[in-house]
Formats: sequence, structure tokens, C-alpha cells
Amino acid sequence: MKKNSKIILTLIILFIIAGLFFIRNTGSFVNKNQESAWTDKMQLEYANTLLAKGLNADAAQAFEAYIEGGHADKNDLAGICYKLGNIYLDLKEYEKALANFYKSELLNPDSEYRQDMNQKIVSTLENLGLSQQAQYELESRTSIKPTVQKNEKIAVRIGKREITNDEIDMVINRLPEQARKGLGSNDAKLRFVREYVATEVLYEKGKKLGLDKDVNIRSAVEDFKKQLVLQELLRDEIKKELKITPEDILLYYRANKDKYSIPERSRVSFLELNNPVKSDETAVNLKQGKGKRIEQWIGKGSDFLPGIGESKEAVEAILKKEKGEVVDPVKIKDKVYMFIINEKESRRQESFEEVKDRVEKEYRSQKEQQIVQSFLDKALEQQEIEILYQPKTEDEKAVK
Repeated sequence: MKKNSKIILTLIILFIIAGLFFIRNTGSFVNKNQESAWTDKMQLEYANTLLAKGLNADAAQAFEAYIEGGHADKNDLAGICYKLGNIYLDLKEYEKALANFYKSELLNPDSEYRQDMNQKIVSTLENLGLSQQAQYELESRTSIKPTVQKNEKIAVRIGKREITNDEIDMVINRLPEQARKGLGSNDAKLRFVREYVATEVLYEKGKKLGLDKDVNIRSAVEDFKKQLVLQELLRDEIKKELKITPEDILLYYRANKDKYSIPERSRVSFLELNNPVKSDETAVNLKQGKGKRIEQWIGKGSDFLPGIGESKEAVEAILKKEKGEVVDPVKIKDKVYMFIINEKESRRQESFEEVKDRVEKEYRSQKEQQIVQSFLDKALEQQEIEILYQPKTEDEKAVK
């Protein structure tokens, strides 16, 4: 009996082993069939389709999966890594972009897109705030020998980082002219240096917290960079195209004389009239110089009376009177006032010599706008552009 039990147990074990073997091999067979149904070529086509449809994040994942397959030719794989780097660059994922650019470079150092990739590597390092590494890459990739550093005077030390006087001077020189003028004294420069150092310290703190990797911040940086490049491009175009002669300025003045005239205006004094019955007495006080003087000229188009408030009615009444005359009581808000005309000037045409600088400035501004507009129009004409944007209606905005 014991012998039969052993035989039965042995048979059960053999059946279990055979079953496991069958399941394992059957599973392997199914997996092989499943794998063969989705080829590497299909994976690559899938990734390119996603990219063509603008699904960059999904396309990046699909390309990553293709690369992991490891069946691509070395040069083809380099091209895919370069493409993947560009996708991550668009997604503002600069670390991943840089990693793929370097991988592409290692796979194919002599690719036809090498120069373009060199520029993108330097640009990506700059976007990551790695200016020193970007400078090193720029020098090494353009065969520029690094210049020997001079023994520059250190202006600030932040931990191990040293900021030289030249760096501070360069920052100051990049400021707008008006801001530079405000740094005339040593105290003002020291305040600026302290603020600059504080900015650098806080910036480094923000980087440690990963704030520089935020997509919105990176997009804002990209937008700002575009604006700076555009400004420089337009500045060069204006410099090339703008030509102004003294005759041009004079002709502009003659064509726009109405712009360069001083309108009728008056200076007044006033008293508040607490009792309407005493208007005659108030008029006498004004003529005796007892009123509160307003030094600012009051002219047509200006409804504001300093120290009193806005009143179109009061301004019109003032401009109708001549020097020495008293204006009838005028109510402004909840108070009543009387005015006396201290000085009166009729409308006067300003001479060319008086307004020459203003005329030139306005003419220059007009010409610059014309040059910029023409430059933009030509740029658009040179490209095949079709604008399909349609602003949302109020009903569409309401639907979320």
C-alpha cells in the first residue's frame, strides 16, 4: 500500500512539472507572437505620427521606447536621439534635451546636424543657468582658445564664487541710461552692488528649490529672450535704414504746426465762497491779492484745478475772462469758489527753434515705427503664412 502511494505521489509531481513546463513554453510562444505583431518599424512610425500631430510629450515616450529596443543602426539611433533632444527642448525639459544631444554626439560625432546641435547644447546650458559650462562648450566647439584670465580685482565673494569689479561694471553698463545716471555716487553704486548680490543669492536659492525648472518660468525666459533678440534685430534695421536730415525735421514741423502751439491759458487765484451774499466782498478781497494763488497754468483741454479738483465749467469760465477780471461764483463738488485772473496768454505758435528738439524726437519716433512696420511686413511676405486663429465667442468661453 505504501508502495502504491509513493507511485501515485511521484506521478502527481511529474504531472505538475510537465504542466509548468507547458505553461512556461506556451506563454513564451504567445509573447513571441505578440512581440512580432508590433515591430520596431511600427514603433518608430508611431512615434513620428505622434510628433507630427503635435503630441510632443507622447512622442518623446514613444521614441524612448524605440531606443530601449536597441535594434536601430548606430547613425539612425544618433539621429533619433537628436530628434528627441529637440522635442525635450520644446517641452522646456532642458536636462533631458542635453542628455540626448550628448548621446547623439557620442553615437555620431560627424553628423550633418553637428553645427546646429552645438548651438543647441550651448543654448540649453544657458537655459539651465550653467553659464560657465556654456562658455566652455562654446569655446571648445568653435575652436576658440580660452583667453587667459587677468588678475582681476575681486569685488564680492559669495561662498566660493567670486564676482569681479569688471563683472559689476558690465552689469551696470547693461542698465538703461536713466538707471545708470542714478548710480553717479559711490553710495548709490554700493547700494546697487548689495542689491545685485542679494539677487544672485536668492536666485541660487530658487535654483536649489528647483524653481528654475518650472515650465512656466522657462517659457517666460524663452519669451524674454525672444524679445531681446527681436529688439536687437530691429535696432540694427533702424540703424541701417534711418536717415534724417535737418530739412526733414523742418518739413515735419511745417506740416504739423498745430501740434506746436501753446493754447490760450491763464493763471489764477481763488477764494472759497462760504456765503453767496458776500460775493461782492469776496471779489474785493481777490482784487486786493488775498486769494490763494495757483502757480500752474490753466488751459483749454485741462479740466483740473490744483488744490480744488476737476471742473470743466470753471476752466471755461476762467478762459473767458481777461487779466484782472473776477470770475462769477462756480460750484465745484459741494463748494463754491471765485477766481481772479492774474495772468493771461493768448494762443501762441511756437517757433521752430523753440521746439526743434521735440520735433526731431517725434519725427524720429514716427520714422522708426514706419521702418519697423515695413520690416515686419517684408518678413511676413517672405514666408508662406496662413493665420487660422479664431478668437473664442462669449458662448465658447462660458463652456469649460
